[in-house]
Amino acid sequence: MTAATTDVRPESPSEDGLDSLQAQARRVRRLIVRLAATASGCHLGGSLSLTEILVALLGRVMKINPGEPHWEGRDHLILSKGHAAAGLYAALSAFGFFDPEELVQRYNAEGSIFTGHVNARVPGVDFSTGSLGHGLGLGTGLALGYRLKGLANRVYVICGDGEMGEGSNWEALQIASHQRLSNLTVIIDRNGGQNDGPTESILSQAALTDRLLMFGFEALEVDGHDLRALCEALEAPAGKAPRAIVARTQKGAGVPMFKGKGPHYAVFSPEQLRRALVSMGETP
Repeated sequence: MTAATTDVRPESPSEDGLDSLQAQARRVRRLIVRLAATASGCHLGGSLSLTEILVALLGRVMKINPGEPHWEGRDHLILSKGHAAAGLYAALSAFGFFDPEELVQRYNAEGSIFTGHVNARVPGVDFSTGSLGHGLGLGTGLALGYRLKGLANRVYVICGDGEMGEGSNWEALQIASHQRLSNLTVIIDRNGGQNDGPTESILSQAALTDRLLMFGFEALEVDGHDLRALCEALEAPAGKAPRAIVARTQKGAGVPMFKGKGPHYAVFSPEQLRRALVSMGETP
């Protein structure tokens, strides 16, 4: 675990810090659920499916400095599935980039920086995203720029599995492989659902890992809710090719009342918020 100047991540009683990361994942999920109870709600299912991925990256893997978000030595995180802004904002607030209560009070309000799709004005965010299929091209260009400058900054891009139907992603993958951008890691949130229904019924991604291998990536598949497996995959020594991690997840994960089938978008009533928190073992 590395960070510049200031390390705000809490100490853990466990040898490898996983207990601390698990606690942060619970905190992030609670914040996401609270954002679903704001006036306009949020993209809930796909934000919850991302939780462990975001916590592993921000809490352990990436070089970041919440006190200086634009520190030149930082690693970059691009959430290409920008509709899951609630998940990213909740994770950034949990790791000290801004006050979680400010996020809850201002989320998607008129004039707020905390818009419903990822906004680059938010501390810790480098690119606005939301139009699917763009984040991986941005990440590929950024990684190439750092490689050409001889700098050690790493770039992490999170895509949705439904988003992998966008042809622009496969163009970016070809370029990243051809340029052998070993400083680029792509994580695909394989939660099996998108706005219009099950991903497999819209455009199958069943052979996703094999296709990534054929494109020249170091590709592997992990349980996207297993923090140990995620950290091991993300922290493995870099080879000579870019890395892709297909993270098997569930929409609505961590909120038992959803039974692994959380809604794509939700606007919670106070009673729904109470029920969700109780099902998580949290105090409303």
